[in-house]
Amino acid sequence: MSILENAVSRLRRLLGGWSRRLCRGAPGDWSQTRAPLVDEDRVMLSHTHAWLRGIANGQHPKQLCRHYPRIANRIATRWSDVRATDRLLLDLMIDRRGNRMGFPPRIRQEIERLYGLHARRMPLLRGHPSAPAVRPGSPRRVRAHSPVAVSSIKR
Repeated sequence: MSILENAVSRLRRLLGGWSRRLCRGAPGDWSQTRAPLVDEDRVMLSHTHAWLRGIANGQHPKQLCRHYPRIANRIATRWSDVRATDRLLLDLMIDRRGNRMGFPPRIRQEIERLYGLHARRMPLLRGHPSAPAVRPGSPRRVRAHSPVAVSSIKR
C-alpha cells in the first residue's frame, strides 16, 4: 500500500463515511442532504390558514400555497418575526448556491409580492423591539421588477 493510499484510507475512517455520502449525488446535488418530506410538509397547517386570513385577498400567495405548502408554512411561522421573515424571503428569492432551478414565474411573483407586503409593514414595526435597526442614510432595499407578459399569467 502506497503512502497516498494509506493516507486516503485513514482519512476515510476518520470522516466516518462522509466520503460515501458526498459521492452519492452529482456535485451540487442538494437532494441528498435535504430533509425528507413529512405529512405536515404536504399540507397547509392551521397557523398558515390564520396567517392567510390576515393578508388582503388580492395578496394571497395561492399558487405558492397549492404547490409548495411547506414553504407557505415556514413563511407563516416566521411572519411575526421581522428579521426571520426578511431572511427567509430573501433566501427564497436569491440563489446563494449557484445552481438552483428557481421557482416557476408565477410562484416567484407571489414570493416577490409577499416581500413587498413585508417591506411595507417594516416601517410600522420600527419602534417594535424585533424590528431591524435602520440608520439614517442607510441604503434602502429596492425590489427589481421583471417584465412579465400578460398572456403568461393564468387566472
